[in-house]
Amino acid sequence: MAGRSGLGFGGKVAVGGFLLGLVAAVLAAGSGLGNRFGFWTYREGFSALEWIVYVGATAAVISLVGAALSWKGARIALVLALVGLVLGAAVAWIPYKTRMALRASPRLADITTDMTNPPAFVAMLPVRTADKARNSTDYSPDKAALQAKNYPDIKPVMLPLPSEAAFDKALAAVKGTGLRIIAADKSAGRIEATATTFWFGFKDDVVVRVAAAPGGTGSKVDIRSTSRVGVREAGTNAARVRKIATAIAAK
Repeated sequence: MAGRSGLGFGGKVAVGGFLLGLVAAVLAAGSGLGNRFGFWTYREGFSALEWIVYVGATAAVISLVGAALSWKGARIALVLALVGLVLGAAVAWIPYKTRMALRASPRLADITTDMTNPPAFVAMLPVRTADKARNSTDYSPDKAALQAKNYPDIKPVMLPLPSEAAFDKALAAVKGTGLRIIAADKSAGRIEATATTFWFGFKDDVVVRVAAAPGGTGSKVDIRSTSRVGVREAGTNAARVRKIATAIAAK
């Protein structure tokens, strides 16, 4: 008998799964946004997320049961169960997938197209200090070895343009990728910018160096992207360097 609510037992299970999935999604979003807006540290956010994953998994299971029990019942119950299943599964799966990707990635959060003489940060240094960046901008042979092994495709961009024109093109490309420009020193051939992730608000810093190409023909553009915190980043900086390089090289 459906009872006064018209949903019956299966419908109530479906509603419960949906509500728990909704709570899990809100908590998961808050775990990262809380760090971004300064309510807690990213470590605290990660710790909370580890438990929230289980909440999401539980919501997915309850919603699945609710969907099975409501298959021939009230349509709204089935819809809520399916939504709860999607929410719960997403909350459980996305952090798990991200964690596995981090574990599989090298202990490297500093990528550059020039491992012998990487572009140097200048205007960004006091910004990183004020933000209490945990990672140093010093470039070591260990970083070069890890990059050569894991990201051998990262190379400088060669342009058939004089340095000033190449700088303008590089600056437009960096702006086009959505990074926030911190400094653009044309005389020094240096562009510095910051990328901020949406969820946790992690900041990665980018420096682009434009110089005359060896031999005096055209220009050589080097790119460097480094994280302020974390020793593993699942290839984020390498992907960013590739994206900027592709934008600069585009005609």
